[in-house]
Amino acid sequence: MKPLNHLLHNHTQLNKTQAQKLQNPGTKHNPVQAKLPPTAEPQPVPENLVRGIMEIQTKWLKTRNISPITAFEIRRPTPDTTTIQFTTPTNRLERKTRTHLTETHPQIELKPGNTGLPVNTGDTIGGALLTTGRRDWYPLRTQFNKPPNNAVTAALHRHAMQNTRFIAQILFQPVAGQPLQNKWWKHRTYQRIAYLRKEKQKLWGSRKPTPREKQQAKQVERKAGTAKFHTSIRLAVINAQEYTPSRIKELAGAYNRFENPDTGQYLNINTIRTIQQKRILNFADAIATHQFSSWSHKFRTSPSELAALTSIPQQNQ
Repeated sequence: MKPLNHLLHNHTQLNKTQAQKLQNPGTKHNPVQAKLPPTAEPQPVPENLVRGIMEIQTKWLKTRNISPITAFEIRRPTPDTTTIQFTTPTNRLERKTRTHLTETHPQIELKPGNTGLPVNTGDTIGGALLTTGRRDWYPLRTQFNKPPNNAVTAALHRHAMQNTRFIAQILFQPVAGQPLQNKWWKHRTYQRIAYLRKEKQKLWGSRKPTPREKQQAKQVERKAGTAKFHTSIRLAVINAQEYTPSRIKELAGAYNRFENPDTGQYLNINTIRTIQQKRILNFADAIATHQFSSWSHKFRTSPSELAALTSIPQQNQ
């Protein structure tokens, strides 16, 4: 692929029509901006919030998943402004989100958020997807003393990459319906658990499972036995021009703290590179409309994993 790299685009420039469409995608969503006072100590992994806003919905004899898709975003529309918001597709889910945010973080301040992308005519846009480096039955790290998203907001401090705007979006939907796919995933997961726990045959004799393999089996089994979410992590980088891949790496590095040393699970960067610049526009449109579409690389997370990914950072960051 290296000889063809010069044919691949990692960003595209927006004309007036394209910029207006991304500013106003025309879909009905309800963004809620969340802000904590500087003295607040938020929960590092607010699992009760994630479980509280879970809504499982199916149709067609429980074969199709129509559960609502929710978005968590860390947005930096200007170097001096970084905001946190949840975006829901229904008024009912917005009310539930507000209720559980207040219950989980009593000092939180909530106000209407922003829709669309902070782009203007002539801006460039590119981005990346973060996905699990190993099969998603291996869980990410979930034990933290401070909100892990502190690292993300720290990477977006006002002196860093000053000419660039960012959106880090986590899209999630409860796993439901699709009985064949879910049964196959569970079957493969329990096959992995059995392999981790069994004696391994070697050239000379056999060996018992190591303590690390036993710990992995325990964590994989815990994840297999809980509710799960389809999750997609997408990064939009605006106005970085030819420095788009560099800016992506700088922001994506903040997600390294989600690597789980017990299971070896981590988040891998997939920078958008394509021959057709239109595909980059499709990626940006998927972020603006809060849809998985074909640009998702979605994986399964447990409530504790998702709670860590959507933790609200401390205001002093």
